[in-house]
Amino acid sequence: MYKRCLILYGFLMFMFCMAFFCLDHISDKEFLHEAALSQQTYNLKISDIRGTIYDCKNVPLVNTDKKLIAAAVPCTESLAALTPVVSSGKKEELYKKCSCNTPFTIEVNSKVESPYVKVFEVPVRYSDVTLASHIIGYISGDKKGMCGIEKAYDDYLFGNKHDIYVKYSVNASGRILPGKKEFIEDKSYLVSKGVVLNIDSRIQAIAEEVANKYIARGAVIVAEVPNCEIRSCLSLPSFLPGNVAPYLRDKNSPLLNRIMCSFNLGSIFKLVTSAAALEKGISEDTLYNCQGVDKVEDASFKCFNSKKHEMVNMEQALAHSCNGYFIELIKKMPYNSVLSMAKKFKLGESLSLAPSMVSDKGVLPSEESLKNIKTLANFSFGQGKLMVTPLQVLGIINTIASKGIYSSPKLLKGLTDESMRIIKKENSEFKNERIISESTAKKLKSHMKASIEYGTSEKGKPEKSEAAAKTSTAQTGIIEDGKKAEQSWFAGFFPYENPKYSIVVLSEVGSGGGESCGPVFKEIVDRMISEIPELFIE
Repeated sequence: MYKRCLILYGFLMFMFCMAFFCLDHISDKEFLHEAALSQQTYNLKISDIRGTIYDCKNVPLVNTDKKLIAAAVPCTESLAALTPVVSSGKKEELYKKCSCNTPFTIEVNSKVESPYVKVFEVPVRYSDVTLASHIIGYISGDKKGMCGIEKAYDDYLFGNKHDIYVKYSVNASGRILPGKKEFIEDKSYLVSKGVVLNIDSRIQAIAEEVANKYIARGAVIVAEVPNCEIRSCLSLPSFLPGNVAPYLRDKNSPLLNRIMCSFNLGSIFKLVTSAAALEKGISEDTLYNCQGVDKVEDASFKCFNSKKHEMVNMEQALAHSCNGYFIELIKKMPYNSVLSMAKKFKLGESLSLAPSMVSDKGVLPSEESLKNIKTLANFSFGQGKLMVTPLQVLGIINTIASKGIYSSPKLLKGLTDESMRIIKKENSEFKNERIISESTAKKLKSHMKASIEYGTSEKGKPEKSEAAAKTSTAQTGIIEDGKKAEQSWFAGFFPYENPKYSIVVLSEVGSGGGESCGPVFKEIVDRMISEIPELFIE
């Protein structure tokens, strides 16, 4: 019996030794070593580093300002070094942090020389003046992109956690071990990595300054002809992305990007009706005797203030925005002709500026509804069940300026790495498409020039360049402050002979396209020519 017990005991001891030996060999010694070290290290985060958003000239639109953050060991030496460089409002915070055991960070006014303090220069995401805030978007408290480019490219701008850390050796109770050198992990070089937009910050600054003088709620877009690269894009009212909380309760909805929203259009749609007629072979010399009111069955459609334009051709009708002319014009075509042309101009279709940045589709009347002659008449001059986005209007104007070739609005130029090299070009999937003949585009261009020379667009006529434009004033049925709200537009391009830029201006609550939006167009054109003349050097 004793012998058996001894054999069993020996066998169990042998198995235990073998198990210990195997465990020692199969375990990741390096991993266990690192785990042990991590339990003796205090990681102090200095800053999150988020990639930069640039304009088309690689000018940063975010991360433009810097601040100094000190990482300090809690001791009397740190207190003495930091007290002179900390603002008066942070003195109490400094005293409290120095009285604790753990390393800490605090914002300072200047660098200091001390073995107990390390000072880092880190970017401030948003400055007090941030251009194109609706395009840039903003981030949440946990650094997540919430809208705009910040959301669309959140993974690229911040996905790899580009942080700055200082790592201190500590004992089991968390106290820093004397004589041990801290380790700095700095990925701030990744701040150069980012997204490059087609926005030109010089044009954007002009557009924002001008628009804020004239428009309370609305939008402005400036795009370069012919490829429709967006050089300026703004929605009003604007907001400061560094602190969006106050805007959440604002009745004017500053966080809403009106560039992407649908609005009533009005008379700019006459360009679409004209395009359909010209493509059907209807002459621009077709005449109509306007008496201020055009009757369709039991409905009366008035020109503005029931003004009589008398005998007008297509150019004069567009210049004076004669409703009756276009009612008679749409009657000369198959009932669905103008609707088909509107779809060619991408009305009723969403437009994408970036991943997750997709516009409203807008609203087009159904083909069936246009069999009703009164609905068709209303549609001819842009009223009724028609809603469009500023991006869609830009597409119409840019097509005419580009000799009939449609090009989708383009916001993105590409992605850049930390060495500022473009590693991915955007817009490669966009295809230019001829949707009207060059002859039709040329005639519409001439009609728009007439509008700015002697018609409803006169108040937007620039002093420093010939231009072409069309106004709109759309009834909304909305009562605001006791008055009927009208959505006003002014859309055109310049220079006239060789168009370089298309511009769309919207005032959500205006008093007519020429009155409310014309001065915005005029001043943007004149200032671009005066302040950025190199844009117009061939």
